[in-house]
Amino acid sequence: MKKIKILHSADLHFDTPFKEVGEKQRKFSKEELKEVFMKIIYFCKEKSVDIFLLAGDIFDNFTLSKDTLYFIEKAFEEIKDTKVFISPGNHDPYMNTSFYKLIKWPENVHIFTSKIEKVYVDDLDVNVWGGAFVDKYVRRSMLDGFDGNSDKINLMVLHGEISSSSEGNEYNPITLSEIRESGMDYIALGHRHGFSGINKEGYTYYAYSGNPQGRGFDELGDKGIIYGFISKGIVDLQFIKTSKRNYEEIKIDISNSFGYEEVKNIILTSIEEKERQKNLYKIILHGEISGDFNIDERILDEKLNSHFYYCKIVDKTSVKLNIEELSRGYSVKAIFAKKIQKMLEESSTEEEREVIKMAFKIGMSSLTEGEVNMDDY
Repeated sequence: MKKIKILHSADLHFDTPFKEVGEKQRKFSKEELKEVFMKIIYFCKEKSVDIFLLAGDIFDNFTLSKDTLYFIEKAFEEIKDTKVFISPGNHDPYMNTSFYKLIKWPENVHIFTSKIEKVYVDDLDVNVWGGAFVDKYVRRSMLDGFDGNSDKINLMVLHGEISSSSEGNEYNPITLSEIRESGMDYIALGHRHGFSGINKEGYTYYAYSGNPQGRGFDELGDKGIIYGFISKGIVDLQFIKTSKRNYEEIKIDISNSFGYEEVKNIILTSIEEKERQKNLYKIILHGEISGDFNIDERILDEKLNSHFYYCKIVDKTSVKLNIEELSRGYSVKAIFAKKIQKMLEESSTEEEREVIKMAFKIGMSSLTEGEVNMDDY
């Protein structure tokens, strides 16, 4: 049975601003994204990939550098034996001001420019279908009423958000029934930034590859591409990790600890050194600590700086409420502690208790230090 080799990627977002990290990491991250893309290009060459499907949001915004445009052009020239098909997305719609019109694309690259269209690849005897965003929003599914059934292998590359409700969404609201009735063997999707797994509706397989490199703490864990073989009605596809470094979020319990050195040691023993030096971490501290230890996230950031490639501390600890000890005497702290305890006893929901505990923590910090940085809350 005839089979072809494909690679599916999406959502590169070249020149993304990487707002969550510092200026130093921001510059490195932009360059590392290019390194990851070249890794994908070399993978195409090594595996002799027949078709490379790029499902949109190649560009992130309207401030792309000339250097990046030149880089993209030269990258695709490296894989002239691979047919590349790109479906512009909501971040890089195909329009008069589009960056797509500023690149001299090699002959092996095809950009879809509007509604769903078909390209027949003669030497592979394969149909490749695709469409493009021509504005930031596409409120009606491009697959509405579509049927591309044929006896050939049918591939599709498309940017869009699968919709499970009749209300749809603003990003090409594809439905599972439209996927099922499309007549495609495989639909390579872009828009969601996490790997979806290889799914199937009727005789049609479909997947989101996710992006090949995380860009923030809303894109955690391994990122990559989809690679494998497709025959008529059969797929053999797998997820391949490509991310050079991951964004990771970890919760660490520091209950009963006191002082920055003790907290620092708890954090360092919770994460392996090789992982600390490679990945970007958001560390969420939780647990109950003494009201006399008011954590300043900036001090912890500074103490941990040399032990991590990048880390961000978020203090979500609560004050250990020893009402007997805190309520002794008639100081302002004691009176405040008594009132908080009464409010906790009268609270009816866990959410309400959490708010009261946070108020207690802020109040104790204010009474102890004389000022509170509300940005920390």
